[in-house]
Amino acid sequence: MKIGDYMQRDFRKVSPHTPLPGIARAFYETGQPALPVVRADGSLAGIIAIEDFILVFLPQYIDLVRSVDFIRDFGFLERTSYTIEERLLVAEDLMREEVFVLEETESVMKAAAALHKHRLQRIPVVGGGKLTGMISLNDVCRAIYDMEGRS
Repeated sequence: MKIGDYMQRDFRKVSPHTPLPGIARAFYETGQPALPVVRADGSLAGIIAIEDFILVFLPQYIDLVRSVDFIRDFGFLERTSYTIEERLLVAEDLMREEVFVLEETESVMKAAAALHKHRLQRIPVVGGGKLTGMISLNDVCRAIYDMEGRS
């Protein structure tokens, strides 16, 4: 069972120059937990996890407190538009450049092990130096189900 037979080929990606509102739209419209950032030549530049995106909007001190339960009103964090600084952010400013990737010719079981070990929801899949897909635990489950001769 090869990753290329089970990976998702239909997924949203963004370019390194996609602005913050475009990234927000992609997360909202797709429900994807991560967006690959792809250069014009099709190569993977990085990945943006939705958690990293949300952190842009939270004050830095939120990471320092163990419990936010004592805060009764988060209304002071709400706003109606992006700040000037946020408007200048693009995908390459938010992306993780060090990304674990798999080759589409590798085993689905290697994908299962990597997803578990790295605690990831999806892993980018490459072939010939280009991003060709994404594989998730759901894809691994489908492969295991197919292994029993059911499809």
